[in-house]
Amino acid sequence: MMARINLHLYGLAVFAAVTLVYVFLSRPFSFTPRVADLTYGRLRDVRDDRFPRYAIATFLSESSSPGDSLAEDYYFTSARILAYQVLHDGRTKSNHTNIPFLVLVTDEVSDAKRERLQRDGAQVIHGEDIPLNRWTSTGATHWNNQFNKLRLLGMTQYDRILFLDADTILTRPIDGIFNEPQSQVAAPSLLVERPKQIRWDEGQPPAEYVFAARSDNGLTGQREHPFPPKETDEFSAAFWLAAPSVELYQYFLNVMTQYPRFDPKTMDQALLNYAFRRDGTMPWQELNYTWSASWPSTSDLNGGVASLHDRLWTMGPDSLKDRWWALKKKMEAVMT
Repeated sequence: MMARINLHLYGLAVFAAVTLVYVFLSRPFSFTPRVADLTYGRLRDVRDDRFPRYAIATFLSESSSPGDSLAEDYYFTSARILAYQVLHDGRTKSNHTNIPFLVLVTDEVSDAKRERLQRDGAQVIHGEDIPLNRWTSTGATHWNNQFNKLRLLGMTQYDRILFLDADTILTRPIDGIFNEPQSQVAAPSLLVERPKQIRWDEGQPPAEYVFAARSDNGLTGQREHPFPPKETDEFSAAFWLAAPSVELYQYFLNVMTQYPRFDPKTMDQALLNYAFRRDGTMPWQELNYTWSASWPSTSDLNGGVASLHDRLWTMGPDSLKDRWWALKKKMEAVMT
């Protein structure tokens, strides 16, 4: 008797399921694709602005050797050298005196280091750690906070920010880069032209953006790269120029929640190259090679490249290492 009841109930369930499927399939089917908002994240036009808000910035986390003294922390010393060159050195300081030099620091950076940078003239900004998902954690805890650099992209008190890694030295003033067309003119995102590149689980990219960088010499021979260097599909995250916006910053936070859109082992380098990929909706723009060189060589120096990125206190040609140590000595003599 019980078996008959169960069989009857099973038959009713199957009938109901088939009926629902029939009703659903017999209804007119319509699908309205999501349409991008072309007003979302528009940027302020700076071309006719007499007082555009520019900033030059770097990033400082704790030393890779915790407990180092101020004198032995070479990334900290390099940040000081960069501050000195941007703000004080007559050969390299900005021509526009109203451009601040920002140092974004993590929780672990000591008060002594922050105070020293402030006495050097830098504006020290504390950035809370950006929360990481399990898949974005690299396992190397010292480097996980490199994602904090993204906070610069949300600092809308500035129209443009030029970012340089702390282990960078200058050969001439760098602020002229803000006059480049890649900085002055906001690019329209290719939301209509490349709708399939909009991944809605990441949210909509902003309708306008500014992001310019230099091809990564690490992909074309490293120290032996040709001069002038070859262009590549990927850029070096040690040097970039961007227009901050709330929408752009939120887009990055959204991307970081989606597994696995980029390789977390190379941290912000991979994330930035994913967001501004050549075939995406916000392809990065190439700056002239004379603005920056990763894996710098004597050819870059002799060719007038404005900024050279490497741990020059220990790596690179002797002429560049000697240059770094000479700058350290000069900076320490002046910034007492």
